[in-house]
Amino acid sequence: MKMFQPTDEIIRQTIEKSIANHTNAVKEINYKIFNNPELAWNEYKAHDAICDYFDSLGPDYVVHRQAYGIETSFLIEATIRDLGTRSPVGSREGLRTVVYNAEYDALPNMVVIPGTNPPQYGPAHACGHNLISSASIAAFIACWETLKSVGLPGTVKLLGTPAEESGGGKIKLLQAGAYAGVDACMMVHPGPLASDKDLRALAFTRSLASQRLIADFEGLSSHAGFAPWHGKNALDALVTSYVAISTLRQQLHPSLRVAGIIRNGGKAANVIPDHSRAEYSIRAPSRKDLDDLRAKVTQCFESGGQAARCTTNVDDTRAAYWELISNPDLCKSFTKHMIGFGVKTVYELPEITDDPGNVSHYCPAMQGAFFIESGGAVNHTVGFVNAAGTEDAFMRAIDCAKGLAAAGLDVLTDSRSATEIQESYMSGISAKAAAVAREFGKEVPSQDQIDELLASPPPPVQALLKTPDISRERVIAALMAVDAYLDQKRGLF
Repeated sequence: MKMFQPTDEIIRQTIEKSIANHTNAVKEINYKIFNNPELAWNEYKAHDAICDYFDSLGPDYVVHRQAYGIETSFLIEATIRDLGTRSPVGSREGLRTVVYNAEYDALPNMVVIPGTNPPQYGPAHACGHNLISSASIAAFIACWETLKSVGLPGTVKLLGTPAEESGGGKIKLLQAGAYAGVDACMMVHPGPLASDKDLRALAFTRSLASQRLIADFEGLSSHAGFAPWHGKNALDALVTSYVAISTLRQQLHPSLRVAGIIRNGGKAANVIPDHSRAEYSIRAPSRKDLDDLRAKVTQCFESGGQAARCTTNVDDTRAAYWELISNPDLCKSFTKHMIGFGVKTVYELPEITDDPGNVSHYCPAMQGAFFIESGGAVNHTVGFVNAAGTEDAFMRAIDCAKGLAAAGLDVLTDSRSATEIQESYMSGISAKAAAVAREFGKEVPSQDQIDELLASPPPPVQALLKTPDISRERVIAALMAVDAYLDQKRGLF
């Protein structure tokens, strides 16, 4: 029996009606998040505001608070089960599944706390994560209500993803199995206006791979005035390494990024510092380029320590964020529907890059961008804080929710679209696996190696490899997603 296939016009009309019905409620959540900025792993008010709203909407929505063992994560899902009318494409239970990511953590030390003298600084939404949540919440509701109205099976999920700015929240969720069985994962991210001021949104974004490095220098304290020669100055070690890294930066390729701050520079001006700490973020176009850059920066840390006769310890054990793989078919679907809704959108802009995307290695993903009036201020600035709290910025996020919802409906209701998305994803993963292997001078793992891994999977990938009859490509995708593919320190092969 042939399944009923709703037209694009029916889908768009139903989505617009759904979003109109919920806009005021989503706006209230948006401003609760914006006016109560919370840092990584402490987003309790945001978590509760979103979960409370869906609890109020009735039994359609199953709300899981503190999801996957993370206090400020949540999972909200809605499902129509009718396995007799469809064949599986990528999901593990025969039902196709779409996930919308909701980010809601803020950045530290962005704005002056009123009434403090000397001024003290507090957190703020300088990257517009309140808008990301708003777009994903509205898209999730509209996708579900439209799916329900046309009576077709599928699962729609809203996943709370804390600690994006610092902490690798999505990597922890990946390791916990939050994205298992997902056919498409989507979100949008705000940024300043593009060169075309009338342009509202962009579908296909790129990113740099990135990693956080922590350098600790251990010296020997002494009285700075009475006997400085007895000391070993850990701050000098840090400053020397800082200058070395700045010198290195002049000879780095323009595609590479190195930025850092001093976390600890000593205790008192008259005491030779016996400990100092630097925190750096490094970025590169590929995982291999990131490894090469990490080695160069680490050498600068070590040389600074040697110059000051201090001990140096560089912590590079944090899992790296891999570069984003935007699924071209998802991006085309989003672009088509956004234009259909009357929102000026382009598929691609060469000058745009965006956040890292380990999730995009594990399942088909799209992280679009939308543009808000910020007076020229870019993300992570006070000017962008002001922009992210405006009514206009909120409505631009809501416009994007329409395209996200419609693209999700394509995955859930259009078998051809779902198949094309999966095929382009698998093709991209195979090409990426081969490219990374070449960069590291290795071979793509054989089926025998994969079978051996599946027989006794290590903790980082256990939850990702539970699927029966998982393919070789999917195993490799899981390894890349948790930064365990061919890396000389973490790689499993």
